[in-house]
Amino acid sequence: MAISRWRIGLHIQQDGIYAIALTQEKSHSVLRHWWQLPLAAGTLVDGQITQPERLRAALQAWSKTLPRRHQISLAFPAARTLQKRLPRPAVRLGESAQLQWVANSLARELGMPAGDLRFDYTDDSVQRAYSVTAAQNSDVAGLLTLADSLGLHLSAITPDACALQRFIPLLTPPLRWLAWRDATQWLWATRSGWGRRARKDASNLDELAQVLGLPLEEATLCDAEPEGFDPWRAIARRYPPLPENGGAWAVAIGLALGGE
Repeated sequence: MAISRWRIGLHIQQDGIYAIALTQEKSHSVLRHWWQLPLAAGTLVDGQITQPERLRAALQAWSKTLPRRHQISLAFPAARTLQKRLPRPAVRLGESAQLQWVANSLARELGMPAGDLRFDYTDDSVQRAYSVTAAQNSDVAGLLTLADSLGLHLSAITPDACALQRFIPLLTPPLRWLAWRDATQWLWATRSGWGRRARKDASNLDELAQVLGLPLEEATLCDAEPEGFDPWRAIARRYPPLPENGGAWAVAIGLALGGE
């Protein structure tokens, strides 16, 4: 009998580590496990890992409990990413030349060597531009080294706010965008965009909508409260007990579902 591969979403937050494992049965996602792991204060500051050995220690025992057949989608802090839109060149380029052109253009705009950057991009055919998401190579390399040392099978490293886009098709009109918050930041997503704002920029959803220039009447907060969008609804089959602070797993759930 084939053993289903666990798809795990892993979200490292300043107050702890949140993870969830799903499997796919036919067309349904099935909850296998969820975890909340403690994390010493100061291990992660403004999205940057300042104490990598503390983080490794926090994940070590957990990593040994995972089945061999697993794939992990790891959240990368949107606070450590940069989004740019680059107009496409006048001439059509092949795939490798296109990749090199984006790398050189991005490096030139940022005033950084191309080798210092990790990036991904999509082609916006409507605006004839490339939508680029970039991060410093040192940040990504640190996560890759950590995962390798723990024997974790990474399938993707995804900006945390981007993971919220997985829930957009589940919203009921007129809702078209959602936001998630913790003690220090807001993450938000629409069908075509995503981002991060500090909590000092907006104290509530109304103020966030004003800051972003998005309609408040089309917004919802991503949490397990009755008036918000419960991210656990995205999992077709789930079994109790579920965590009381269920909204804290929103990014992890979006990451795990992203493998479908």
